Amino acid sequence: MQRLILSALSCVLFLPLLIAQQANSIREDEAARVEIPARTDKESYRAIPCGRDGALIFFKSVEVADAQRIKWYFSFYDEDLHQKWVKSLPLSEDLDFRFKFFSGDTVFLVFTYNGKMKSVDQPLEILRIALKKGSFIPNITKVPANSEPDFFYVLGRYAFLALNHKTGQAAVEILDLKSNHSKGFLIDRENPAAFRWFQIDTVGPAIKAIVTKTLNKKEVEHWYKVFDTIGNEKISVRISAINQDREFTGFQAISDQKGDQLVIGTYRLNSGRASTKNKTPDQSSGIFTSLIVPGNQKNLNFINFLELKSISTLLSSKDLIDLKKKALKKNKNIGEYSLDFSVIQHEPIEHEGQYIGVSEVFYPQFHSENYTDFDFYGRPFTNSYSVFDGYKFTGAIFTAFNSDGQKLWDNIMEFKDMISSDLNPKVVTRFHGDTMLLAYYTGGKIASKVIHNEETTGKIEFSLLESKYPDDKLITETRSGLMPWYDSFFLCYGFQEIKNVALESNNKRFVFQLTKVKFEE
Repeated sequence: MQRLILSALSCVLFLPLLIAQQANSIREDEAARVEIPARTDKESYRAIPCGRDGALIFFKSVEVADAQRIKWYFSFYDEDLHQKWVKSLPLSEDLDFRFKFFSGDTVFLVFTYNGKMKSVDQPLEILRIALKKGSFIPNITKVPANSEPDFFYVLGRYAFLALNHKTGQAAVEILDLKSNHSKGFLIDRENPAAFRWFQIDTVGPAIKAIVTKTLNKKEVEHWYKVFDTIGNEKISVRISAINQDREFTGFQAISDQKGDQLVIGTYRLNSGRASTKNKTPDQSSGIFTSLIVPGNQKNLNFINFLELKSISTLLSSKDLIDLKKKALKKNKNIGEYSLDFSVIQHEPIEHEGQYIGVSEVFYPQFHSENYTDFDFYGRPFTNSYSVFDGYKFTGAIFTAFNSDGQKLWDNIMEFKDMISSDLNPKVVTRFHGDTMLLAYYTGGKIASKVIHNEETTGKIEFSLLESKYPDDKLITETRSGLMPWYDSFFLCYGFQEIKNVALESNNKRFVFQLTKVKFEE
């Protein structure tokens, strides 16, 4: 049986597995792990995998450079997580990190305005970091007031920003990184519009987008559009749900082998509400696909979450039985009912002619706390209030389609004890022939499972991620995750509170950690 194991580098391993490359501090056995002291998990540490070049860690310090600027620190590590350089750079105190993009040996970081003056054009800085040289090249520009950059892409010397404006004037801003000159265009001058998906086609080049137009308070339209880099519209196809009892809630897209666009998104039943916001995903009833060919939408398919073969992994048997009884009693198909989920969609994956959509299911979790208060006469009474714990992630739904958008199979990676303060995707994937490794990281452990289409090879395996010292004990962990790196390697990251009574000093530490792990065939 294929399973996930964590072990030292010296082990000889033959099955597909993850190896935490860590040991003691003796040179060639030195742990492929970075620990940076931190005070709280509110600090802005972030890690960016940079392929075979290495990995970048950066954060906003409390050091003041001058009256208007704060120092940010950047550290670059090679593929064995040995530090190559560390540098600081002053940035405006009103700027916060928003986007990243990696190309060649250069990291592009976008910092957007977070200050109070929203009524004037807002500064935006794109910082280019040449990793091997350790050099910084800033590009400072401005974006219209009350606009929100939601997508970012770099192609050659040009940076592309998709802006959603509060008034509904969605726009593309293109910045020439060499001359620092920018140009842009509005997506729609007649109706309020918002980007839902955005991509740059490197052949051309061309700008591909899915845009939602708001016609009135109750009516919206969704369009797949292609523009050239000066704003001329080349393709415009309406993505229609056909029936009024379904409403689209999310969009992703991928090009098939013919160059047509396969849209893989989510929908909900009987909503009737117009929504163009894409920050927090709306609740969804299922998955849809639609093939966009030149000038047309075709092969529209709807798959209710309740119709998935693997849905019993997320729902109790009682819930499914009750819904089936309800459908049978009213002589309806179970697809006409829904248990709506909040979901985050990944970018679709293409593998051996299959197009795989990934939707992670979550809900906000709260707990009640009580306290004693006193009325006017001094009599005690109990009050309670809700406290937000975070987002509870319950599982990731994998649905595979052919190039026409017809479902081939589905499977689910269930999550255990996954509560997060953010809505970033949690599960990572890796293919090994016709099998697929699914993994996520939480609570100091990596959970993994291997699937072959709808079949699961064995049960979920939980493997402990070893720490820096043998007697380290993990007390708490927050803001953690797992990221693909290069080839078979991944990076685990997160804030950890660690206790080690065997150490003479510093026997309790709070750190931001980055650890290298490997999936080996």
